[in-house]
Amino acid sequence: MSGNPNITEKKHPADKIKETFEKLKEELKTLGMILGVNNDSTTQPPASSTHSKESTKPDDKNPYHKDVTADDKKARKAAKAAEKKARAEKSVANKAAAAAGSTQQPQKKPEQAGKNQEKPKQEPKQVVPDSTAKLIEENRQLTKTTEQLAAQMESLVVVEETKTNGDLKSAIKKTTGVEKNVRHVHNVIMPSAVTFDLPKNQVKIVASDSDEGVASEIESTAISQLDDATCLAHIHPAFLTLLAQSELEKIPDVETVCIKFIKAFKEFLRDWTAEREKNQTEASSFGHDLDLAIRPQLAHLTQNGHWPLPFALGNTVRLLKRTIKRVDDQTNAECGETLQNYLEDTLSINFSSAYKAISQLLVRKIRQFKKVVVFDWCPVVNHVLLDAREQIEDMQLTVIDANSSGRGTRHVKSFVDRGYNVKYVTMKGASWASRDGAVLILGCSAIFANGAVAAQKGALASVLTANHYNIPVIVVAEHFKFIDKGQVYQRVALLGRQNIEFIQSDLVTAVVTDLRILGPTSAPAVLKAKALTDMA
Repeated sequence: MSGNPNITEKKHPADKIKETFEKLKEELKTLGMILGVNNDSTTQPPASSTHSKESTKPDDKNPYHKDVTADDKKARKAAKAAEKKARAEKSVANKAAAAAGSTQQPQKKPEQAGKNQEKPKQEPKQVVPDSTAKLIEENRQLTKTTEQLAAQMESLVVVEETKTNGDLKSAIKKTTGVEKNVRHVHNVIMPSAVTFDLPKNQVKIVASDSDEGVASEIESTAISQLDDATCLAHIHPAFLTLLAQSELEKIPDVETVCIKFIKAFKEFLRDWTAEREKNQTEASSFGHDLDLAIRPQLAHLTQNGHWPLPFALGNTVRLLKRTIKRVDDQTNAECGETLQNYLEDTLSINFSSAYKAISQLLVRKIRQFKKVVVFDWCPVVNHVLLDAREQIEDMQLTVIDANSSGRGTRHVKSFVDRGYNVKYVTMKGASWASRDGAVLILGCSAIFANGAVAAQKGALASVLTANHYNIPVIVVAEHFKFIDKGQVYQRVALLGRQNIEFIQSDLVTAVVTDLRILGPTSAPAVLKAKALTDMA
């Protein structure tokens, strides 16, 4: 098999184990030289030692000096230096021990020493130098120090947790014999004996008597405090019904809100005047007392002032309060009758008479155009369109709605119920409706002093489309919708969330009011006329 080079000789597993042990032995010898352990420290006579050295000399050269490299030489020098250093440290330690009298073992007899020397075959014992012992001791000390530091860190973490949760631990305590008077919330025992003091501007929470008296004072916020259920006893049923209808979204527009508010106030005024006559209260304080009595009613409608009134209803309430303060009659019945007449006149002037006046002015314009386009729902616009359709047989109406089946369907229903034809499109068909139409008529929520129009969301897109096709834009508004200044809110009382956007005055052709047809920049003139009328 050795003659054939293609066939490799297979070694026996035992041979492989022997080679592995020899390599490990050599590595251990090298490691012992580095650590300074003297394996040949057995005491033998000089002759035998020299003889053994001479006999082992040729054998030692084979493993160590066969292929010696520079790295091996450096390692041997380092091992020798370490060995010398270990011996020096050992001698110093022995001298110190002898001086301190720490040598407890008696010296051996020379006979025993000779016997020990006559055993050359006995395996030498490895003597651990003092440097290694010192290193082991230092390692033990470091381990102990590390354990102590870890314990200190754990204690620090516990202290920090107690600091962060100090309020909870001080406010919640376990007491013996009180287990029946506690309740469990999220696995935390909470005291049941908790007292609450509720002053006007502060809320004070005090734990049970067994606790340390933890108290916290919280200042009241800007939100008004709600009264209990008995506060509804001061609210008239008419206003309760009005608020319930608004919450059920049965009030579609601001005109309906104003009409229902005036009717509710008439019922409230009638019952309040009758109760005042029953109690025989003097009529001199009628205006002052009525002003105080109406405040909780308005506060209930506005959720304690959280939501403002719509612009048009705000103007109506403002004029009503001014009229109440001016009432000066002889009896309570006369005062009540005066206010009832004022409310009837308000309904007539602001709505029925205003609708007729606007219809007379606008039907003339519709007769010229005949093709009318409207956006969204407005009761005034619907009244004008029905009058115009009765007078103009060939009038064509197109309704643009913000969403499918939106508020614009009210126009469609009113026309269909009377047998009239009508076209209905959404915002996607606004371009087609404007191109086919001749005039765009819009309702509004308010008109400001600078001529800006507050209309339903989506009206601006319809106006821009109409301006693109050179179609005139006419806005319809009663005089009580003109306001001097105001702030727009996303939600108002009695109407819920309102989606309002503003149309600039230069995009509007004309504004038709119950007074006359005028430009949008003439809004200050209407406000001045209103002020003169109110002062009269």
